[in-house]
Amino acid sequence: MANKIKLLSNFINSFLGGNLFHPMFVHFECTYRCNMRCSFCNIWRRNIFSNEATTAELQKKLSECWELGCLVTSFTGGEPLLREDVEELLEFSNKKIGFYTGLVTNGLLLDRKIDAISKHTDFLAVSFDVNDRNTYYKTRGVDAFEKVKKNIKLARAMGIEVNLFSVVTKETFKFINDTIDFAESLNTPIHFSPVDSVPREFIEISDAEKLKISETTEVLEKLTEAKKSYKRIHFECDYFKFQALGGFNRFIRCSSASTTISLKPDASVALPCPFFTLMTIRKNESLGNRLNSAEAKNIIKECGEWDFCKSCSINCMYVASLPKHPYFMMRWIKDKLEIAPA
Repeated sequence: MANKIKLLSNFINSFLGGNLFHPMFVHFECTYRCNMRCSFCNIWRRNIFSNEATTAELQKKLSECWELGCLVTSFTGGEPLLREDVEELLEFSNKKIGFYTGLVTNGLLLDRKIDAISKHTDFLAVSFDVNDRNTYYKTRGVDAFEKVKKNIKLARAMGIEVNLFSVVTKETFKFINDTIDFAESLNTPIHFSPVDSVPREFIEISDAEKLKISETTEVLEKLTEAKKSYKRIHFECDYFKFQALGGFNRFIRCSSASTTISLKPDASVALPCPFFTLMTIRKNESLGNRLNSAEAKNIIKECGEWDFCKSCSINCMYVASLPKHPYFMMRWIKDKLEIAPA
């Protein structure tokens, strides 16, 4: 609770004070390695961080992020559970520093790391898009359907809250009732999002664009109806509409560079965001000093103005930009509260 109050206070003070840089979140891509081949993702197609940082180097950088005011860190990848030291990093983040610590995984290795995850994470999300084996294989590129389901059930049996992250594509939408039934059978929240279609700067290969559903209204109507019977369904209708309109624009401008620290597998930090790099702060450089440089301040000031930003619709960057839009922020919070257990 104290962390949440501090986070809210930081938000208010930063915006009222007119500060350019008010970091709240660490988007921690701890590895680009992955054990799946998802059709809507392109990280696994090329790992440009083959020389990952040591545990100590990443701990040092996480400490710097905390000192700058960050309170939330999200472990993602690639597949974060492929790091042999992920348990140590989670414990350091959650217990030794005090971050509100989240982990996003595809669930394939969940059973091997379940003890550490249960002790050192505040939020566990498993990406699970469709409760159908053939479609799962087509979407994920590996025959892991039964294994992932088993691991999700294991976590729930241990009393761990599992948030299912479900990407809505043309194929997965056909089985949305089955996927909701699976979530309901475990009394677990399920978060639906449209497939993101912004490829990373280092590789253009992605099947995401052709997987997108053109009729956003159909999806929203379906989820709205389903939520009447299962309250723990989460979908940001504003985000669906935002993405359908082409992503960031003059009205909702990306604020990722001022709110989010993009920590990479080699312990470097990228500005302005995890998906596009104009400036790299290397692991042996002072994070605070470099973020206060004229170069960084200029990037933070211009964030959202580049051509790349105009077609971006990444959910985590959208949420990080909402504090400047109180109406949408309150609607997002309201939807989050509605999926809380009774």
